Amino acid sequence: MARCWPNEFGQTLARHRDVDVIVGLFSGPRGVRGGRGAALLGEVLGVDVVELAAADPDFDGGPSARSTAMVSGPSGPLRVVIVGLAHRVGSPHELFDAALATNPGRAIVSTLSLEADDALGAVAQGHAIGAWRYRRDPNAPAKQVPVELVDDFAIDASSILARARVVAAVTRWVRQLVEMPPNTMRPSDFADAVKALANDVAPGAVAVDIWDESTLRARGFGGTLAVGAGSAHPPLVIELRIEGHGPSTALAGKGITFDSGGINLKRDGGELSWMKSDMAAAASVAAAVIASAALGRTAPVVAILPAAENMPGGTALRPGDVLSHPGGRTTEVLDTDCEGRLVLADALGWLAGQGPSQLVDVGTLTDSGAVGPAFWGCWATSGELAAAVVDAGSRAYDPGWVLPLHPSYASMLPSRVADIANASPDEPDSGQLAATYLRTFVGDVPWVHIDNGSAAWLERAAPPWPAGATGTPVRALIEFLHPFA
Repeated sequence: MARCWPNEFGQTLARHRDVDVIVGLFSGPRGVRGGRGAALLGEVLGVDVVELAAADPDFDGGPSARSTAMVSGPSGPLRVVIVGLAHRVGSPHELFDAALATNPGRAIVSTLSLEADDALGAVAQGHAIGAWRYRRDPNAPAKQVPVELVDDFAIDASSILARARVVAAVTRWVRQLVEMPPNTMRPSDFADAVKALANDVAPGAVAVDIWDESTLRARGFGGTLAVGAGSAHPPLVIELRIEGHGPSTALAGKGITFDSGGINLKRDGGELSWMKSDMAAAASVAAAVIASAALGRTAPVVAILPAAENMPGGTALRPGDVLSHPGGRTTEVLDTDCEGRLVLADALGWLAGQGPSQLVDVGTLTDSGAVGPAFWGCWATSGELAAAVVDAGSRAYDPGWVLPLHPSYASMLPSRVADIANASPDEPDSGQLAATYLRTFVGDVPWVHIDNGSAAWLERAAPPWPAGATGTPVRALIEFLHPFA
């Protein structure tokens, strides 16, 4: 941290060589203009950042605009990275996006947090998450990119930065796991990774229990057992608990470590190649529970994460099979590629029977209701709970959107041999139908279903995010479980 006063800022720059100085510019009716960061840089270094940007004909000040220029600094040449901050005074969310997109590869000094009140945490998280790189050896230390933030210290920075470090660390963990090759991330590998994260981030604060196949049979997890039946690597369930007093919050996450589609094999080879990402929801839930414990949550939480590989084979789940779930409901399987909702049905049926005060599940089931890569979609039986989850996402720069859910849609999932089918016999599958199916397993418990299918994995870059894993909605879930005061 460095104060934004000119003398302190100059001393900060004097301590560094080979550093990027990040500064934002805004665009408006009269063209590009500077904010507080540009003014500070001009006062200390005698450079006009707007003039530097004007030398780049492609820089318009918009949110995806980037330009670089070399200037003289107190200890030698400095590279100034100029980022666009859109058409108005910056908001923390815009500044998170701008910090994320700087994608630092070497040490930086950032002035972005000067551009809006209460933006320090957003900028700290954005730079830390943007610095993540995939590690071929996940046990090797992560590369640390030194980041020094310039702020006015009008607030208590220590608690903000401490939270940002935890949030960024678990977001990077989720992205690392989701990117890992599926031959290194079997269900047992995933369980080991969750236990290791709990021990590293919140030692003693989260109980992690692994349920094997015999336990799943005893507890009626017919969906999870059936989805994993075609794989040589057995399915399991990861249970996480935070003990405490008061109403309990329950969560569930889909943990399909590879999804071939099963007997209904996926036809799109491009899609099949990134089905290693089908455990992104369970990774996000695990990371959020562990992070909330590390940050001080004391109210009780329980999370159920079914993990399996969905593979074809002689013992695989077949179209026409009927499965039983905790609580006694049955499903007729019409499509083995609609497997995520089967394992979530197990988790929801089990959790609803425990009597929590509220229940949230997450799964990469569909396209999130066509909300695109910038949002996760959700459906709910409780408008109040849905608003709380979406508001948490807004505060955490991890936005979601509520979609409508009507009880009449259940008629699209008929079965003559079970309580419900996992797909419609004559309607295209959608997030709406997946949510309709899951709704029947939660009883009267207030419930939200998050579909992060369009946003957890990006086939191509969607600024500010590069292609690949994003970690969403882990930051929304952390804020929901343990809001920052």
